[in-house]
Amino acid sequence: MKQLNETLKGKIKEAIESAERQSSCEFVAVITQKSGNYRIYAFFFAALSALLIPHLIFWLSDWLSIDKIFQLQITSFILLMILTQLSVVTNGLVPSVVKQRQAALVAQQSFRKFGLYRTSKRRAILFFVSIDEKYAEIITDIGIDAKISTETWQAVIDAFRQTLETKNVAQGYLEAIEACGKILKREFPAEDGDVDELPNELIIDVAN
Repeated sequence: MKQLNETLKGKIKEAIESAERQSSCEFVAVITQKSGNYRIYAFFFAALSALLIPHLIFWLSDWLSIDKIFQLQITSFILLMILTQLSVVTNGLVPSVVKQRQAALVAQQSFRKFGLYRTSKRRAILFFVSIDEKYAEIITDIGIDAKISTETWQAVIDAFRQTLETKNVAQGYLEAIEACGKILKREFPAEDGDVDELPNELIIDVAN
């Protein structure tokens, strides 16, 4: 998340504050580099490869002894485990559907973790992004759900995902927050006595 320097974080905070001033809703933005460590996939890949590689060599040439095969298996396993510590390698090993489901789970957990279900009017909205999984989701509380459909938010998500493809995460965040703000302003205009109940800073969650 090198793109998110202090200046950009400040702009995102300002965008959130602007969206909240124009509506009676609470907006929380959460971003994480990845939603899971997927170590089990790296382990199985290394273990299976370590078992197969020596046998493949033996099949091509019968010069390997049992001791040599065992040594090669151990060496292959260690080297592959080191290689799979690179996130780009691990990401390539994990099926996309697994990564998407894991990111969706973390998004739901974030909604509760950061207290979006505890606002007085039940009008909280979470914008969640997981970089490695290229996943984004908007989750809203029941007060917003009653008036705004999921299809409305999906249009915002679709536009944001296009920015993920170009690595322009920060700009995508600003545009998405602005789009959400306009929707919330239309359906839930600002009310007298509104209290800011949740943090406006971009939350960078590194727990995963």
